Amino acid sequence: MNVQVSRKEIYRYLGYGNHLPDVEIQELVEQSIEDLQPCSFRSVQKCFSIDVLTENEIWFADIHIRSKDLGKNLKNCTKCVCMAATLGPLPDRLIQRAKILDLSKAVVLQAVGCAMIESYVDQINERIRQDAQNQGYICHPRYSCGYGDFDLNHQKDFIRLLEMPITIGVSLTQGNLMIPNKSVTAVIGWEKK
Repeated sequence: MNVQVSRKEIYRYLGYGNHLPDVEIQELVEQSIEDLQPCSFRSVQKCFSIDVLTENEIWFADIHIRSKDLGKNLKNCTKCVCMAATLGPLPDRLIQRAKILDLSKAVVLQAVGCAMIESYVDQINERIRQDAQNQGYICHPRYSCGYGDFDLNHQKDFIRLLEMPITIGVSLTQGNLMIPNKSVTAVIGWEKK
């Protein structure tokens, strides 16, 4: 899969803000982008009706979420899409190897991986937005576990609902962090036009 990665985003992840890094870092970025092109891009999503939506409680599927921030994000929504995406295990392997051989390369691979998964999720989000529009809905911004007061423990619900170990090869650590690391889950609310 061809995912376009913003150099500006990579440089931002590296802490350069709006400045260009020196030529050596720019070359390391380009090499890292090339190294990560064979990633195993995978995604899964399912649409659910929202059963209850109050200021700080949301029920859909068999999930009960207490989150004022997510409640605000989903205000007026009657449906939501739960989605997950991953770059697969390649970034983790390359980063671990680089930590031993070249720490600068490890840092750059980390930044490139972050920008790459975000770009991939943006593509998926756009397809979901178009699907919603075709069905007479508008999409709210995606919202992930761990944002605001949306508890990271709900990663377990995503893993189960989306069957992530089977569908995209993603599992959880005991601390509810995803493996492979360059993976994202999110809820996208659908509001009737």
